[in-house]
Amino acid sequence: MTPLLFIEALSIRFNTPEGSVEAVRGVDLQLAAGETLAVVGESGAGKSQCFHAVMGLLPRNAHTSGRVTFAGTELLGQPPRILNQFRGKRMAMIFQDPMTALNPLLTIGRQLTEVLEVHQGMNAKQARHHTITMLEQVRIPDASRRFHSYPHELSGGMRQRVMIAMALLCEPELLIADEPTTALDVTVQSEIMALLRDIRAQREMAVVLITHNLPLAGGLCDRVAVMRHGQVVETGEVNALFQQPQHPYTRTLLQAARH
Repeated sequence: MTPLLFIEALSIRFNTPEGSVEAVRGVDLQLAAGETLAVVGESGAGKSQCFHAVMGLLPRNAHTSGRVTFAGTELLGQPPRILNQFRGKRMAMIFQDPMTALNPLLTIGRQLTEVLEVHQGMNAKQARHHTITMLEQVRIPDASRRFHSYPHELSGGMRQRVMIAMALLCEPELLIADEPTTALDVTVQSEIMALLRDIRAQREMAVVLITHNLPLAGGLCDRVAVMRHGQVVETGEVNALFQQPQHPYTRTLLQAARH
């Protein structure tokens, strides 16, 4: 059976004024439809770069090698017109800072309805109805009023819920959540993770959770891949990896999480 997402020997380097920097080295990962995978590691491990490559969001100074396929289609090196058949529609990404991901000059409603008008061909009335329904599903109170709000009028947790709503509008097969709770307090973190768990159960979609927080991964995911210095050092089923980590770095992460 072909994996939904297949990453083989992925390497990413960046050309900088100081020289070439290798951020990702020979990463192999795969994800089946409906499966959840946590990609865990400290800042600078290469986690986000791997999935920016999947989404075609790397900057111009990035050079990639290897293979990345989604539902059997190669994504690396494809022009935007090909990638746009997948991005937002069949695979979507939640970014760690919703304040920079959302346009401060447009209302929440306009930003979400635009997704539906572009990708689903809905008219303004259909898109508005669908958007308000989605805002209610991600537990934004008084969604029809919030539809007219600007990003700065919402709390950090509320903005993150808007980003989740935006990612889910086109019912993607794959959701990539890049550090979705980093800037939030502990209570709101728990609420966002509970929301992702519920959504995953309802929609049976594949989820990648990118995080430095191993316990967070354990609450949502089936499998874990641990990254360090641009490489995957260990992968395994969540419970097995938590109980019997094989790599010293994984043991260090688990010990740090327990203190």
